[in-house]
Amino acid sequence: MAKFFSRKEQISGRNIFLLFTIARKIPFLLSFQEMSLHMTNKDVFSNKFYIPPQGDIVCQVTDEYGDIVVADTEDYRILRFEGINEQSKMLKKDVNLPVHQYSKAMLMATTFTSGRPALLLGLGGGALLRALHSLNDQRVVDVVELRSGVLSVAREWFTLPESDKISYYIEDAEHYLRRESIPQYDLIFSDLYSAFSMEPRQGTEVFLRLCLSTLSDEGWLVLNYYEVPRTGSAFHSALQAVFGEVLYCRVPSGNVVIYAARKPHQHTINERREQAKLLLSRLGIGGETGDLSKNITPLFP
Repeated sequence: MAKFFSRKEQISGRNIFLLFTIARKIPFLLSFQEMSLHMTNKDVFSNKFYIPPQGDIVCQVTDEYGDIVVADTEDYRILRFEGINEQSKMLKKDVNLPVHQYSKAMLMATTFTSGRPALLLGLGGGALLRALHSLNDQRVVDVVELRSGVLSVAREWFTLPESDKISYYIEDAEHYLRRESIPQYDLIFSDLYSAFSMEPRQGTEVFLRLCLSTLSDEGWLVLNYYEVPRTGSAFHSALQAVFGEVLYCRVPSGNVVIYAARKPHQHTINERREQAKLLLSRLGIGGETGDLSKNITPLFP
């Protein structure tokens, strides 16, 4: 396979034949019936097969959830959960520059609000955290990560910023959102994925309402999803019921970043795109991404 996908980057149609071929040769991995089911559900179908990973392994830790692996190439440091599943990628010569397309798309939401407090649900290798802190080192950021091993590895190998503005919580994301006392956030970034799939709760109305309850009046939920929510689907209906405004951005890898606000804002979609374009240009990544800002689209007419 020519490309190594991140855990959250979808396998495109041109790779389907290869996956069926691998499954036929390695039947114990996945039956054709199971593969069909996973393809229908669009869940657990990213990176289901083991392919030798890029880079030299420099660290490997095992916890109750599986392996946490750090690998180095000449230009990048890569975090993986099991096999080839790339969780995070850091450019060594500029650690604050996001590498994955969906990370860049998620970061565009910082132009939607002038507020500072942010909540990150899922740390990974800290790509979003580093970028947020580099954009505004006075921004208060709370980071919720399920696995203590991930935090330890990220601190040692992925140049996490050290600041009294940043707090870490080793906790299940839903448990954190259900706390009796919780701050109000202007931005909530939800990027909850295991080694092979998205955390299913991230696509439920219950989860969306928990996020809404801790958003400020001008706040936005930014969620990494695997497709544009289909009209009539439970997730599409939940977004429409819970939020006043919903935008999305489809990135070249196939992922879809969803932006959901408590109430409608006065900015036009062209204004949103222009704001996001300026941010990408400021980061020096506008041209190489094919201008992701043009992909920002209202979910509802």
